[in-house]
Amino acid sequence: MKAIRFHEFGPPAALRYDDVEVPAPAPGEALVRVHAVGVNRMDVEMRAGIYGGESLMDFYFGQMMEFPHTPGIEPAGVVEAVGEGVTAVKPGDRVVPHSHLSCGACRQCLAGHDNACAQIRVLGVQTPGIGGYAEYFTWPARLLIPLPDSVTYEQGAALLVNYGPVWTALIQRAELRPGDTLLITGATGGCGHAAIEIGRLTGARVLALGGGDEKLEELASMGAEPIDYRGGFAADVLEATDGRGADVVLELVGADTFKESLGAAAGRGRVAVIGSHGGIQTELNLGLLFAMNLQIHGITRGNQASMQKLVELAGTGVLTPKIFRTLALAEAAEAHRLMDERKHSGKIVLSVA
Repeated sequence: MKAIRFHEFGPPAALRYDDVEVPAPAPGEALVRVHAVGVNRMDVEMRAGIYGGESLMDFYFGQMMEFPHTPGIEPAGVVEAVGEGVTAVKPGDRVVPHSHLSCGACRQCLAGHDNACAQIRVLGVQTPGIGGYAEYFTWPARLLIPLPDSVTYEQGAALLVNYGPVWTALIQRAELRPGDTLLITGATGGCGHAAIEIGRLTGARVLALGGGDEKLEELASMGAEPIDYRGGFAADVLEATDGRGADVVLELVGADTFKESLGAAAGRGRVAVIGSHGGIQTELNLGLLFAMNLQIHGITRGNQASMQKLVELAGTGVLTPKIFRTLALAEAAEAHRLMDERKHSGKIVLSVA
């Protein structure tokens, strides 16, 4: 089969279109033929050997790297074959993976918070030799979620890893309510678009940050109130809310915007941090934190129950992931170049069929 791999860290050109063996499903696993796979910021940073502006090898998941590495967190496809003992899925089933492994036995897993498991391993990150940038991958059958016929493979690939942590952040942790004001940093990416859609679904007022007229116009077309983040944005958010600030701030960038995000939060505001690709280390004004009675939530991915809920919502048409561009698997380097240059708005998807 064909797979995209990198044999060393480097620029997009480091991605190779390799011939590799088709994996065989072990007991309890299924072999999935990939039809589409989303391009994630994590894919790009792993290829470059950098996470949040720092060396990838300084992080535990970087230390698990084995070359050559096959990236790909977000595949969608069809079950091709199943291993011994599998009854949950069968060949021909359309599926997307709940794309992280957890121990299933710790306190967090038993409480349904598998995304908080200390032993979490993410597909295409901490799974040597297995990733979604390939024609096939194997995965535990219990972690495959049926993909409704009404959802395309491209939409399925754009759904879970973007919408999952956003749903967890906004609905489960920050408890976004109708009438709340939601501020989204990094709103033009896949997670940002997911946040706009979920925010509007909840009945919140959505303020979305972008840079440049074209991206601001696109955010407005999605029903958000666009704010240009360049030069700072806290003052603009306060002005737009008559000095009150945002009830919920979804931080998708990291250190580059975190200080302004806190300054834009309302009293008793909830700040949910998903992304740190814009920098890991930042200063925290503790005086502002307690003076404004702020809550800060950290979110890693989404649990399996949330992922299943999101697929159901997409199947009914309530959620519709926005695809920026679909490229062939062999064009993965071009997809990474587009993401590196931040020229996209929405999800970049690779077609593998």
